[in-house]
Amino acid sequence: MIKRLLGSIVYQMPLSVVQDLKLFVEPGASSILKKVSQFLSGQGIKAYLIGGFVRDMLLKRQTEDIDIAVAADALEVAKKVAKAIGGKYVLLDEANQIGRVVAHEGKWEIDFSTLRGSIADDLAQRDFTIDALAIDLNQVTLAEEQLVLREIIDPFGGKKDLRQKRIRVVSEAAFPSDPLRLLRAVRL
Repeated sequence: MIKRLLGSIVYQMPLSVVQDLKLFVEPGASSILKKVSQFLSGQGIKAYLIGGFVRDMLLKRQTEDIDIAVAADALEVAKKVAKAIGGKYVLLDEANQIGRVVAHEGKWEIDFSTLRGSIADDLAQRDFTIDALAIDLNQVTLAEEQLVLREIIDPFGGKKDLRQKRIRVVSEAAFPSDPLRLLRAVRL
């Protein structure tokens, strides 16, 4: 079933189906995500797993980088999360509201960014369709090595591009606005 959400397309399993989508998550990531999710939920902060972390889970790749977009001041959120989970806060980009939490003796890096409008608006500003993916952290169940969810927000067909091993830009303005994105395309 496809439903419209804030002008974006969200691929969602029909509500009558009880099957869940299960994605592999490294055990350490599951533990960290559980702590972060509980903290953000307790603070009433809307949060999404985004970008490369979602892509890597779909590809069953291990990663030590977790990207989270929050509907709050990401710099303040990152400071509070670092304190709550015993990590270290690192300011990455004050102008763009990006902060990092380094946890478990540097094994995990959790980058927090402030949502730029709705989640659909935020994903529209990303470079490649395979990185313009999101998962609502409040709708996730974390098991040992699995992330169980009902939907992946995918307004630009990133999942299809992953299956077809294709890299596409979200917008034709991606390269003129940031030529370094060409280097990222090669790395992907």
